[in-house]
Amino acid sequence: MDGSVIQSLFSFITENIFVIIFLFAAIEVVLIIMITLLSKKHETILSDVCDNLMKGFTDAPDKDSEQTINERIQAALDFIRRKVTQDPSVKYEFAKNAKNISKRPLYTRHTKIEIYTSVMSTLVQVFPLLGILGTILAIAQSAVQGGKIDVSTLSNAFVLAMDTTILGISFSIVFMVIESILWPKVERVINESTNFKKIITDVSVSSNG
Repeated sequence: MDGSVIQSLFSFITENIFVIIFLFAAIEVVLIIMITLLSKKHETILSDVCDNLMKGFTDAPDKDSEQTINERIQAALDFIRRKVTQDPSVKYEFAKNAKNISKRPLYTRHTKIEIYTSVMSTLVQVFPLLGILGTILAIAQSAVQGGKIDVSTLSNAFVLAMDTTILGISFSIVFMVIESILWPKVERVINESTNFKKIITDVSVSSNG
């Protein structure tokens, strides 16, 4: 590749390094919003599906307004698992309720959440690298030209290097904290979906057998 093309690319990145960092930050914010909304929607649907699955069982757990949606889902899954374990004959009743439920794209719904979370985690690690990139490019741009040192250019490069480094690290810290808050919720959604899939599969296979 022509050296002038590489130099032009480096110059472009240097001049727009702040725009690039803020662009990545905007993408990270969008991902966080999407993960939050998808997780909430997924839990609501899973809660409704569990309620439908328990229709006809008089001893099903009562809804408690003080319970969180996760507690309601866990209570429903525990009830179904316990019911099936203690009395295998009720699998047929669960299977009848699950016929329409199993057709809904619930099993793989959490895959999109996992993908977004993975990208979010990757971008968290990118911010410090962008800060370092800004530092390296700033130093490179202030290299000695014609055997003379431009003090003004060197000073501007130093300020740019410090600003990009601080900005990159700051964004990384902020999004690391947000990720640590979101991850347990995402992990819970995945576990609930996995447990639900195991129960439905067990009920369907047993009733067909």
